[in-house]
Amino acid sequence: MSGIFERKQFEGRSRRLLATLSALFMLGLTGCWTTVSSEPKVDPIALAAAVRDVGLDQLRQANYSMAIRKLQQAELKNPNDPLVYYGLGEAYRRKGLLDEAELNLLKSLEVSPDSQAPSHQLAVLTLAAVYLQEERYGEAEALCDVLIVDPTYDRPWEALNVRGWAQYKSGQVEKARESYLEALSFRSDYPVAHFNLGILDHGQRRWPEALSELQLAAESRGLAPSARSEAHFLMAEIYMIQGRRSEAIRSFGLAIEIAPDGKWAEESRSKLENLL
Repeated sequence: MSGIFERKQFEGRSRRLLATLSALFMLGLTGCWTTVSSEPKVDPIALAAAVRDVGLDQLRQANYSMAIRKLQQAELKNPNDPLVYYGLGEAYRRKGLLDEAELNLLKSLEVSPDSQAPSHQLAVLTLAAVYLQEERYGEAEALCDVLIVDPTYDRPWEALNVRGWAQYKSGQVEKARESYLEALSFRSDYPVAHFNLGILDHGQRRWPEALSELQLAAESRGLAPSARSEAHFLMAEIYMIQGRRSEAIRSFGLAIEIAPDGKWAEESRSKLENLL
């Protein structure tokens, strides 16, 4: 009797289990079994940041139109990202669209009001560069001063160099020299400061000093090809003044080789016609 009873209990449990599994299976077929989703949730802020990073990468590669397109897409996804507006400001600046550049950089500062935030500091320096291009030298110098005295700003040589150029263009030549030298006291291998100091010395006819600074700039791979080409052109001019013909020919040739389609290559070809 006990065996029959146990068998009936087992059969009853089996029937209930099969009924339960059957019901669950039917729920799955009809689409009602939805308590667990296989689709991962997407963080919209993370997605916006990914699109922004693509835009910033295009900016670094000098693909300015594509950078603007991607950064505008990122702005739609997250309108409170200061790096998006910085990127747009720099891209517009590089394309010579200075009004649009200023608007975006000011927006970057607005959404990141903390003056010690790296994104804020980056936007300030870029806005100073915009003001340089607009010949608003006093405003550019003032923005650089804000960064230079900020103990949390970790690249003071860049702000000092921009301030030096603003001072140089506004006729404050000795102040500009001091700014460049201070920049080099932080980073002795900073090629842009060497280049700008070389230009300053060239303008003052300080030939040995100019040659020394321009040589350092021309040999640096950290300087843009157009600037390295200009450095060689200016060195060649000094060599011509000093009667060093063969060295002038060599420097003009290097100016052409480094940036063959640039302004200084064209100027060098014209000079070489009179030397060869």
